[in-house]
Amino acid sequence: MHLDDEHATTLPVQVELTPRQQRILNLLQAGKVNKEVARELDIGLGTVKQHIVAIFKKLKVRNRTAAVFRNQDLHQVTELIPAAQPAGIELTRRPCVVLSLGLSGPQPAPIIRAFYGVLAALASTHEAIFLTRQGGAGEIIFGVQRVTEYDVALALQTAASAYKTLLEAHPELRGQVHGCLTAGLALASMHRFGGWTGEAIVSAAIASARELTQVTANGMFTCDQAVIDLCSAFGVSGALALSKGVAFEDLSDLHWTGTRPHYPLVGRKPELSRLLASLDQAVADGHGCLVLLEGEMGMGKSRLCHELFESCRAKKVAARYFCSLPPVLESAICDVNQGVLHSVDDALTILRSPLTDGCRLMLLDDFNLIRKERQSELLQAAAEASALGRMVVFAGRRDLILSPPLDAIIIRLLRMPLRDMRTLIRHTLNISPGKKQSAREKTILNTATGVPLFAVEMARQPNLANLALSLLVAVHARLDKLRLDSSLLRVVAEQPVAISMTMLAEAFPKDAQLLHQQVDRAVACGVIERGPDGTISFTHPMIHRVIGNSDMK
Repeated sequence: MHLDDEHATTLPVQVELTPRQQRILNLLQAGKVNKEVARELDIGLGTVKQHIVAIFKKLKVRNRTAAVFRNQDLHQVTELIPAAQPAGIELTRRPCVVLSLGLSGPQPAPIIRAFYGVLAALASTHEAIFLTRQGGAGEIIFGVQRVTEYDVALALQTAASAYKTLLEAHPELRGQVHGCLTAGLALASMHRFGGWTGEAIVSAAIASARELTQVTANGMFTCDQAVIDLCSAFGVSGALALSKGVAFEDLSDLHWTGTRPHYPLVGRKPELSRLLASLDQAVADGHGCLVLLEGEMGMGKSRLCHELFESCRAKKVAARYFCSLPPVLESAICDVNQGVLHSVDDALTILRSPLTDGCRLMLLDDFNLIRKERQSELLQAAAEASALGRMVVFAGRRDLILSPPLDAIIIRLLRMPLRDMRTLIRHTLNISPGKKQSAREKTILNTATGVPLFAVEMARQPNLANLALSLLVAVHARLDKLRLDSSLLRVVAEQPVAISMTMLAEAFPKDAQLLHQQVDRAVACGVIERGPDGTISFTHPMIHRVIGNSDMK
């Protein structure tokens, strides 16, 4: 069963809609645009608009997206889901990116079949979900099967690939395809250990995508603000142009650079001092080194790399700064300073070149995204380069390299101290040093707990009751890689602080052995921890809040 809105069709009893208004709202929630509603009900377009205005007034909302979100009670969702769900299947809110594409005007059946075939093939390649619509239109939904930080970039690449493939087979379609990208939350039926069940998926982002596609000119591609925000948070270049619309031919110019917004450099002074001291040794004394900069997402690795690179520029020291791109985007590394794509071979050439060529420092961020066999080549080249006097910095996630060279300098970024976090939050919120701590500041401090990215993204969010989509993506991306027991995490998230193993076992009476295994695994992965009294809780408040936000039980 595929549902194209995030909520059920029955309104609360206190909202009095006429049968016709109820029917129109159902169609809106099913993703229908005004023209489709008018055609299905055999009424005029103006009449549809009048009914929608009346619906908005009764629901006390201003637009159809708000109307879709108006009714979020679980019992309304479960009316659309079979009551007897198989064990291990849950309804979960997940971040998603929706790519909507459509053909202009009536098209011959062979072209429509080719269009559907291209979209279905691309969706299958990227483990995305493909929904078809009559008349040559459809949506590909990224992030439900597995959330990644580069779902937006992948969706943009998919749109460009779809257009190119269609033109190769049908050149007459040039300028006859239109589309858009939206982002939001999807409510999906998920397996206990990850992956969509194929039974239900509902999201207001699908309805928004269909409506936006409807008003997008032929040959053009656009997006909503949520996509712009994700592009900014995760490093997709040229994203601002999308809001006004770009030609399909220009989509290939929008690529993932991996460069993210820079927040004020607060804290990390010991780590920065160590990096600058190593740089000075390499430049002044010719003592090169290999530095491994490790930490989870949002801990400040890229920020330190940027600061080190800027220090080189200020000292007129030749340096190259690269960021690795995931293999799924069919690119290797990007020159952060120039925004130009390169291959790993280019990086190897730089490392193997003599110092007389001028590059005294080479930075390679997100090293963990490079394929393992290529990592080995880079490590060997880096060791040789450091022996000749060059400083090489590889930055990436925790346990960046399992067996690092013995002479490598390892800098691990742990959570920032409370004092530094408070300073960073005040910088972002523009709060004067002497001003008393506000409730907003305290909430951010307690939830972000030592992670700079969490603090900055929360501070940029107008309403702290709703987490920024970028934060949901960041946390889900990490959890999805681990394939932990979502049922276990959900039960832990239901508790305000911690839960005893006895209470946890009561929630899974038939899975006692499995429960202990999964608790041990989640602890080993650093997602939950055991307290001195044996209770179980999350290692970070943000994980707790994100899973609590995802819970639909």
